[in-house]
Amino acid sequence: MGSPKFYVASPLGDRTAGPEALTQLVDAIRRRGVEAYLVPMHNFRGRRNDPEYDIYDFGVVDRIPKSDDAHFVMTEVSPIESWRELRTVPKERTWVAWLSINFSPDPRARYFRPSEGCCPTFPPEAYAEGAFLPYEPVAADYDLPVGADHGPFGTTREAVARVGGWRHVKAAAIEDVSIRFARHVSNTYPNFITQSYYGQGFLRTVLGRDSHLITDPIRIIDVEPQDRQRDLVVYNGAKGRWMIPHLIERMPDVTFVPLENMSYREVVETVGRAALYVELGNLPGRDRMPREAAHLGTPVVFIARGSAYCWADAPVPPTYRVPMQEGWADLMAPVIRGVLADPAGARADQESYREWVAGEPERYETAIDAWLAEALTR
Repeated sequence: MGSPKFYVASPLGDRTAGPEALTQLVDAIRRRGVEAYLVPMHNFRGRRNDPEYDIYDFGVVDRIPKSDDAHFVMTEVSPIESWRELRTVPKERTWVAWLSINFSPDPRARYFRPSEGCCPTFPPEAYAEGAFLPYEPVAADYDLPVGADHGPFGTTREAVARVGGWRHVKAAAIEDVSIRFARHVSNTYPNFITQSYYGQGFLRTVLGRDSHLITDPIRIIDVEPQDRQRDLVVYNGAKGRWMIPHLIERMPDVTFVPLENMSYREVVETVGRAALYVELGNLPGRDRMPREAAHLGTPVVFIARGSAYCWADAPVPPTYRVPMQEGWADLMAPVIRGVLADPAGARADQESYREWVAGEPERYETAIDAWLAEALTR
């Protein structure tokens, strides 16, 4: 048997958190003296990584050669794109990395909503004997699509709904195969990585599987200190945009700016001069932007859904985590007002969150060591 080699499937060409996290993984493996490469996912846009990720050490190969020393890491987002690699590498040396739970074709993941059974929404001290919960936990399913169809032909109906109706017969057939293949992989492959406690909760409660928690650390770059704009609130333009008008209606004097169509440096500079970052997305994993804001000293207010429902993935005081329910904007507006009125107080309240984010690189290296030690026994 030769030296072990790791191959990591990635949607090359995308400039999003997923491809960067997968590139970081290859870089981390290589820094430990083990060969590792990215493998393009079939039918995705590119064959080359976004140039912003050239700061990492990685290589790209078109396919995995047949050998008895290959290990494969694939993502949950589209298992069918990796069918060729799954035929080459045995199950015991294949790992499914769940980076974004709700982006999987498997309806069990796509419609998964967190609850107290998945992960607590309050810090541990809130559950201590004699303590009082800040509010009764609210199921994180408000205004989201209903769950998966488990009846006869449920998978086919789900596929048809995703592609826009029966008139798209070919697309529906492809989607049907994709859903079934994703469910097969989830049910039969034994090795899992997750990026969040939210993901761990899904795997544990729905699939009955354990997983390695490996959270990609944020990228840190040097920028000139920014002058804070006291009325500037920024948000992720790709997540929760539909909710912003509700906040503007209640706070017309506040400037809300989406973080979109920017280089990473421009994002950092904009967040660095904002008074607040507000996270409204139904986060499928532990999102980077709130952590980047914390690193830059910008307070964060979350809507508690997706991974942000889980306190362990968004450990800010409960005051800064608003339950997603009817009237959520009326609950969030005074929180935003409070931060804008006393930004120093908000930064002090979230100092432990900034320290937690600062500790991520060390936790990442420890997690990589633990996972790699186990993987190399396979």
